[in-house]
Amino acid sequence: MSLSIGSSLTDGVRRVANRNGLKLILGYVVLGLIWQVTFYSAFVTWIGTTDIPTDELGLPTVGAPFALLVVGAVLSLLALQYLTIVALRTFVNGHTQSIPREYFTRNIVYVLINSILGSVAFGLLVTLGTILLVIPGIIAYTAFLFMIVYITVEDQNFIAALRDSWTLTRGNWLRLFGLLLVLFVAVGIFASLLSVGTRIAITAIAGQSLGTLVSGIIALPVSLLTLGILAEAYTQLRNQTGTTEL
Repeated sequence: MSLSIGSSLTDGVRRVANRNGLKLILGYVVLGLIWQVTFYSAFVTWIGTTDIPTDELGLPTVGAPFALLVVGAVLSLLALQYLTIVALRTFVNGHTQSIPREYFTRNIVYVLINSILGSVAFGLLVTLGTILLVIPGIIAYTAFLFMIVYITVEDQNFIAALRDSWTLTRGNWLRLFGLLLVLFVAVGIFASLLSVGTRIAITAIAGQSLGTLVSGIIALPVSLLTLGILAEAYTQLRNQTGTTEL
């Protein structure tokens, strides 16, 4: 059997369109706001030490010491990664009304560290493959797509997760690429247009900094939707091979 692109999309949306999905979206929005403000503030503060003018950047900022802003940006980014772990555990296991407490705590430091290391390794593999005539980069992206799921759901280290993702996806690379292509066209472009349109509208009404802030927030629920679709595709392939999560 092979991956169903249609059901991956529709059932993936259902994994997000529920009470738990709403909770996670709200969490993403709050953390995304904090990250944007602290990151942009740190960036503008740093730019202020150079000869580059900052008046026309139009970025949302707050006044605070540079070191504190950097710490805030790093911690909020880690918190977003932490919430991604909780979201994947929730979506893969099909919880819609309440999130089990263990999803917030189970091996969380180990999983968080491996998710970060795995993201770096994934990025390097895709970049290297892209340099090698593009096609290997596409293969690497699709073959290792479920690395993050193995890390977060099955508490694997990133090396084992890369290996098992390769094994799970073999024979379905073209369908996974088709799924990713649909996501890019149907979701990515729509989100980009919505983000740009919102930014223009809010900038005209309330100023450029608020427009930048709101347009950046729009991408976060879309990211969560992508996680739901990824969880559905993983579940389909896992069930076909007869394996189960820990």
